[in-house]
Amino acid sequence: MNTLFFSSLLTRFLNPSWVENLTTLIKKHTDFNVQFIETKDIWCRDFLPIQVGKNKFVQFTLTKNYYSKKIKHLQTDPSPICQMLGIEPITPKFNGLPVYLDGGNVIRKFNKVIITDKVFKDNKIPPVELINILKDFLEVDQVIIIPKEPGEDSGHSDGMVRFINKDTVLINNYSEVNTNRTFLKKLRQTLMESGLSIIEVPYKPRYDRINGLQPSTGIYVNYLQIGSKIFLPTFDDPETDDLSISVFQSIFGLENIIPVPSKELSLLGGVLNCCSWEIITE
Repeated sequence: MNTLFFSSLLTRFLNPSWVENLTTLIKKHTDFNVQFIETKDIWCRDFLPIQVGKNKFVQFTLTKNYYSKKIKHLQTDPSPICQMLGIEPITPKFNGLPVYLDGGNVIRKFNKVIITDKVFKDNKIPPVELINILKDFLEVDQVIIIPKEPGEDSGHSDGMVRFINKDTVLINNYSEVNTNRTFLKKLRQTLMESGLSIIEVPYKPRYDRINGLQPSTGIYVNYLQIGSKIFLPTFDDPETDDLSISVFQSIFGLENIIPVPSKELSLLGGVLNCCSWEIITE
């Protein structure tokens, strides 16, 4: 059975009723099973392997600066989880050294993958060779490297862009915020030169920090997609939430958008794509 996984820690950091509501919505609108696994951190997407085919997984090494020294104890070893689930991921190496890449920096679909240029900084590997490694292990025909969003801590692509189809992507509407124009021009140019059309979606980030964390509030593009269903985060901001729901309904269809109040989750530094991880068996 196709299974969606969450960390059991979600019920510690969030209201258990929120977690129960999310799992109820998933079971109601999809045929996925929901399972909770023991981890030290809730952002499963980042440290668990990437599925590239039936019974085929790739386990990159979590980037060195993902955890500061103060929170290094949160790092989860994925090996026992993989062993429990009966999967044996391949671990890419270059000259015997790890290849660093967080799962949240991998938007993979339609034989393409989108990754931010932070991957070059994280790895001391010649760019051409690194691109070939990514292409081979992620089993894609095209690796699209976009600029990292200025001022954003993680450098992950899943807070910036998502595929609609093989020719079209969603990106945040950066024109509504004070964003570096050079970054925006390069982002647009890179995607278009890669043969992709762009549709902008609402984006209303917070720039303050909470207990040292950068909130992910207002990042609607970090939705959870299961088949045709879009579990869309909302953030207790009626005007922007309503606009976002309307925009996503126009793109994916009225019946495919399931709003999920996610402000509390976003204050921890991620949203719905970040905290989930799936195994597809079909």
